[in-house]
Amino acid sequence: MINYTLKQLYSFEAVVRLGGFTSASKELHITQPAVYMQVQQLQKNIGAKLFNVNGKTITATFIGKKIYETAVGAINVVENSKLEIDQSLNPDSGHLQIAVATTANSFVSRLLSRFKKEYPKMTFYIDVTNRQALLDNLKNNNADLVIMGEPPKNIPLISSAFMKNPLIAIAHPDNELLTKKKISIKDLNKETLLTREIGSGTRITIERFTGLDFSSDIQINSNEAIVEAVQAGLGIGFVSKHSVNLQLKNNIIKQLDVAPFPIIRQWHIVHHAEAQLSPISRRFKQFVIDNT
Repeated sequence: MINYTLKQLYSFEAVVRLGGFTSASKELHITQPAVYMQVQQLQKNIGAKLFNVNGKTITATFIGKKIYETAVGAINVVENSKLEIDQSLNPDSGHLQIAVATTANSFVSRLLSRFKKEYPKMTFYIDVTNRQALLDNLKNNNADLVIMGEPPKNIPLISSAFMKNPLIAIAHPDNELLTKKKISIKDLNKETLLTREIGSGTRITIERFTGLDFSSDIQINSNEAIVEAVQAGLGIGFVSKHSVNLQLKNNIIKQLDVAPFPIIRQWHIVHHAEAQLSPISRRFKQFVIDNT
């Protein structure tokens, strides 16, 4: 049986990741000889060479790479356990990392503001991004929670729908379509259409439900930029109603009454099926479900 200690694994992992004993000793806040001793003892216990040294360059051998994978896994378990214990002992604190669809940013910010008042010691990082980046976050389990429209079906997830998400067509208040008694999809196709990039959840939904042709129109990669373009009279935009409530209220833009809009979707709060949510993540997830 191979025996090794956590100190040995921490030292070995740092040396491989940082590429040297000096950098590892600085990160671990111990002396370089101490790091070297831990790694040498690990190598002795395993009975195999773990490093190749070429000048100042240190790389792991085949067996070293296997031990490195073991070390990373063990360290993650230990650090996650420390975090769980700390947050259990200090339930009002904790760090929350969220990835959010660009169209959800406005209401998610308001939810976080209210949640922060209940848990003032918590910290959070919010990544407002496009659908592809949200999918990458889910696939790689990089965020504690993801707030998005339609969850993917090819990633093992736990998803909870929490609020309706009406997708609407918007225009400048002076657009001639607003004078018509009845607006059709054919009428929209005669206009300049402002749409999100290929692969965005909004665009996928519009194409599925309307058959609108975006091939010769204007592609814009952010919700805010679409709204600004509509305000400038550049064309017809398609956005989540939640993202433009203020502009609609102030008559800066107008909602078009054209079937099949509004297209009603759902907002979902999602995480990877294998993710172990921290106490603060579980609280925020429930807070979102209960307060929307």
